[in-house]
Amino acid sequence: MFYKSKLIKGFRGWLLLFSTSLLIFSHSICANTLNIVTEHLAPFQIVNAEGIGGLSTEIVETVLKASGYQYVIEAHPWSMSFNRAKQEENTCIYSLAYIPARKSMFKWVGHIIKSSISFYSLANNPIKISRLSDAEKYNTAVIRDDVTHHYLLNNGFVENENIYVMDSYDSLLKLLDTPSRNIDLVVINNDLIRNRLENIQETAKYKAVYLLEDLTLDFYFACSLQTKQSVVDDIKETMASLEQQGVLLKIREKWQKSMSDLL
Repeated sequence: MFYKSKLIKGFRGWLLLFSTSLLIFSHSICANTLNIVTEHLAPFQIVNAEGIGGLSTEIVETVLKASGYQYVIEAHPWSMSFNRAKQEENTCIYSLAYIPARKSMFKWVGHIIKSSISFYSLANNPIKISRLSDAEKYNTAVIRDDVTHHYLLNNGFVENENIYVMDSYDSLLKLLDTPSRNIDLVVINNDLIRNRLENIQETAKYKAVYLLEDLTLDFYFACSLQTKQSVVDDIKETMASLEQQGVLLKIREKWQKSMSDLL
């Protein structure tokens, strides 16, 4: 199943934006609709019956509206969105964590936000981790094709030996509550814990046992290599202009109260 946002039609001519500043864009609308893919990752992308929202979605939609391109946003499990964005023409993705191994896989449009990642266990579990290698003796679950999945593989963890991959964050957290699955740890975004769980009592069931300091995430908006370079350049220039004007910063500040460690 996937969710679609409403289609925002492109527009021509002059565009007057934001208080006293004028930001003018004038180019022909691309004949093809841009396919934008993402996942449910609150508060960055929030997928519900009303559509797709969230901090990153607001930033991406602000950029796309200003750029003048037609687009449609779809939410899938992360692995599906990730692979579509690697392979399909006129397809872009957010929020995609930038790491050196991904540099040549995508055309990078612009930076959205930073956030941090930790290992989590049940609060009553006596696990203590002082360095990454300490976690190798435990069973850890991650999201398939997420940056945490690739990171652990590149640091000596072995799939189906001490790391196990899942397709959704709901499944990831449930593993800790299912003794028969023998999962000790999950690796998850710190802001996700606060926004995924419904109340303080539920949040108290889990504890962060190790912060991955060298895996602070730089979330980006990016496009497939098959997307026309002229289109990517247009959107990239638009995003840079909005960033310079402080428009994107205002969106981040609005969401500050929903973030546990917005960076």
